[in-house]
Amino acid sequence: MKRSIRLESAALLALLFATALNVQNAQAASPSDLYARAKRAIASGTVVPERDLAPLIAVLRGPSSDEDLRSAIDKIETLADASGSSPAEIKHYLLEQSTPLLLNIAATGPSVFARGDAVTALRDMGASRAVLDQAATIAEHDGDDYVRSRAEILRNFMKSMPAAGAAADVKSGGPREQLAVASLKKRKLGISADQLRRSSLEGNAADVQALLDAGVNVNSGSGLSDSPLYFAVFSGCGGKQGESEGNVETVNVLIAAGADVKRKDDNGNNILMSAAQMCGPRIVTALIAAGADIKLTNGSGMTPLGMSLLMHHPESAEVLVSKGARLNASQAQMLNASVTDPRSKAIIQRASGK
Repeated sequence: MKRSIRLESAALLALLFATALNVQNAQAASPSDLYARAKRAIASGTVVPERDLAPLIAVLRGPSSDEDLRSAIDKIETLADASGSSPAEIKHYLLEQSTPLLLNIAATGPSVFARGDAVTALRDMGASRAVLDQAATIAEHDGDDYVRSRAEILRNFMKSMPAAGAAADVKSGGPREQLAVASLKKRKLGISADQLRRSSLEGNAADVQALLDAGVNVNSGSGLSDSPLYFAVFSGCGGKQGESEGNVETVNVLIAAGADVKRKDDNGNNILMSAAQMCGPRIVTALIAAGADIKLTNGSGMTPLGMSLLMHHPESAEVLVSKGARLNASQAQMLNASVTDPRSKAIIQRASGK
């Protein structure tokens, strides 16, 4: 009996020693090392937040050098970025655990750069409006111009936010979200903006709907060509097979969820400009019905109607004309010189009022 107790005590001591050693090793590791470990765990699907993420968050508690503190903020921000590819539960954990620490750093951080980094990280991680307001207020009262400039940037960002809060790429919801998350996990699909783009590209409307139900932002991505809707349009219309049923359905699912059909790229193109030169009438019709601007002129002077005619999509051109798209004299002249088929020439004549 005494021998058994001694063995159990020895095992307990060994466990305590191993735990202490792990903590010591984590504290000795650099933020870059801790980030690399977390990334490997996330990529392999074996991540345990308390084991793989908490050590990186612990750097924010200090004591840490300014260099390590800023590095940890950067790594956490990367993993929890609202537009990033980390699973939703990882983003939620990092945001929840890091928010009070980042607010404290914003107020008392050892350098102006660490304080500014903390403010910016909260924005990029998709913190709530209330948290962002708190961060901005802290930064506005800082004695340094640099930190106060971060507050101004944050206030400008907040002006573009929906009234209900930040348009994070993954947000929490109710029972419907929980069912969707369970379904996606069962199929081993990540809950992220990257997966939404991938499923949109594949024309998998069911997966797209599940990801949206799980809280992934339908308007994730920083630009037009990075949006799920663009991926669905490009995939559904870019190949020789033309519009597939799956991609038409995917486009409709995204539109029903609030996909932004007015988003533009640097040359002033919207999603209809892309669809007009690649797609058939069903997707073009759906985009117009959702509010896409048929009279848009991009930086090169082209319109959706002009692009559909140049790229030999008369069916889409006819839809555009039926919805009110028109050509001015110079556009009609240029197109008449570029197209040869009678159907397209008839559309040009009709659209230019001749």
